[in-house]
Amino acid sequence: MQKKIFNIFLAFLITLIFLLPYLALKQAETEKEIQRNKYIASQKVNDISQKLIEELNKSLEYVEVLDIIVNSNPNSLEIIKTYSEMILNKHDIIQNIAIAPNGIVQYIYPTVPNQIVIGHDLMNDPHRYPFIKKAIDEKNAIIQGPVEAIQGGVLIFNRKAIFMQENDKESFWGVSVVSIDFEKLVASCGINQENEDYYLALNVPKTDGFKDFIWGNSECLTKESIIRTISLGDQKWELFIYPRLGWTNTGNNWFGLGAADGLYVLLSLILFTFVLWHLNRYSQHAIASKIDIMTGALNKSTFRKYVIKNLKKKNKIQALIVIDIDKFKTINDTYGHLAGDHVITELANRLMKTLKNQDLLSRWGGDEFIVYINNLSSKSDIDNIIKRIHREVQPPFNVDGRLINVGVSLGYTFYPDDGVNYEELYKKADIMMYCNKPVKKEK
Repeated sequence: MQKKIFNIFLAFLITLIFLLPYLALKQAETEKEIQRNKYIASQKVNDISQKLIEELNKSLEYVEVLDIIVNSNPNSLEIIKTYSEMILNKHDIIQNIAIAPNGIVQYIYPTVPNQIVIGHDLMNDPHRYPFIKKAIDEKNAIIQGPVEAIQGGVLIFNRKAIFMQENDKESFWGVSVVSIDFEKLVASCGINQENEDYYLALNVPKTDGFKDFIWGNSECLTKESIIRTISLGDQKWELFIYPRLGWTNTGNNWFGLGAADGLYVLLSLILFTFVLWHLNRYSQHAIASKIDIMTGALNKSTFRKYVIKNLKKKNKIQALIVIDIDKFKTINDTYGHLAGDHVITELANRLMKTLKNQDLLSRWGGDEFIVYINNLSSKSDIDNIIKRIHREVQPPFNVDGRLINVGVSLGYTFYPDDGVNYEELYKKADIMMYCNKPVKKEK
């Protein structure tokens, strides 16, 4: 299992190396696309900002003219009405024009649907007075909004304090107001919440003196949007824009992949599969070169190399056990060679159950096996191992429904007492095994 996991990791690593140049190129292209899309969005938001400023500046001009008219004819409502009609006919985004002597609205055009405002005291309205006071103190037109209007809807108020000269003394007379319909304003500037390409949002802080005004898609305020600040006197409007498909425009592609990307991913998968197949094949060949194909036990060469290497580790008792099947030729002659092969395979499985992880089993050829015991606490431990082997072999072997009794003969040697090299240990264990056979080994 560990080898398979390692092969998967190595195949992934090779595939990743193959992918890295393409991923770097893709990243560079993505960055370029983002910059291009941001430039286009910047141009769009700049155009919208410019239109907003132009429309709002027009209302500033109108309050200046109203100041002149009222100063010339403070009691002539007819002149004010005529001027108001002319303005509203020319600019449909202007919702109304009002005159408020001493801050109390006495005239508003058109009257319908604004009649509810007549008599409203702006000086005692906490949502309006701070802006009125600023207009009086600075003697300039002051914009307030967008804000919820008393008569309904969302309006932007452009107010200018009117001062009269009497006996060379200037005194506050009242306020002129030009009110702009916010929805009509944004529509005339091309700001549309249903825009197919972009999300748009507008944020204006404390438009009523207390809370911010937010219009449009509020998600723009948290995304990596482009922001344009529009300065309108002391007010700062923030206009946000963000593409509906994101800056990389991948919304219409499957997982953001184009045809070339898909082809490269397919090639990468093919490469991964090809590399993994070869790694697994190599691993299988490497394993096959070390084991006996029939039993899965180590072959002679691998077993011998490992034991010789391990015998160099001194200060521990090690042992070799040679095991041979008794009367194996009789089993072959009686039940057939396939049955004999089955007995050898099953014996290998049973022997492996008796061993610890650090011990080794090898098929030495034909019906002979050899076991390497890596570390013994004492020589007497070998008796327990021999008993375990006999106990495991004792139950009859089931070969295609036929029960075959199998016996084994064993011989063993200890390192370093019985020999200090592999050949010497094996030779003595083999001799002992033959001596322990009930009859001479069959050929």
